[in-house]
Amino acid sequence: MRVETARLVLLPFTEGEWTRIASGDRDGRAWADDYPTDGDVLLASLGLLGRAPAPTDAEPWGPLQVRERETGLAIGGAGFKGPPDTDGCVEVGYGFAPSARGNGYATEAVQALCELAVASGATAVIAETHVGNGPSERVLERCGFAVSSRTDEMTYWRWEPDPQSTSLR
Repeated sequence: MRVETARLVLLPFTEGEWTRIASGDRDGRAWADDYPTDGDVLLASLGLLGRAPAPTDAEPWGPLQVRERETGLAIGGAGFKGPPDTDGCVEVGYGFAPSARGNGYATEAVQALCELAVASGATAVIAETHVGNGPSERVLERCGFAVSSRTDEMTYWRWEPDPQSTSLR
């Protein structure tokens, strides 16, 4: 499985990559200087325990490593937190190394994931942000998500495809 955008490549994590991320073994890795983040290390640990789904072409519902197309450097992760629920709704998550933030990469990755979700049979995409996480909120707004609910700590978002359009871009 491979998802390509104008500037990014999203790939499933290999067990070897999980191991290197979890252990902090940077030797010979094509990683941004500030990758992996704490979130990547946690995800790698879950992956090694078999608690993160492994995406495939037929079932893309899992985490993906995000790499810059031009440099090949790993700069973050984005993907689905699991398969769609009984209503066809699937949740996305994403996180990027600080050096990769502010470049539109998260928006590009989330747009690609929304398109992949619909192409794979999902009817809607949801996401969550911590209240006050303005950059992440702007990513979701740019991708066409709308706030579905809020708590004191979290904002919940929902995106549904536009039946008039075949693409988000």
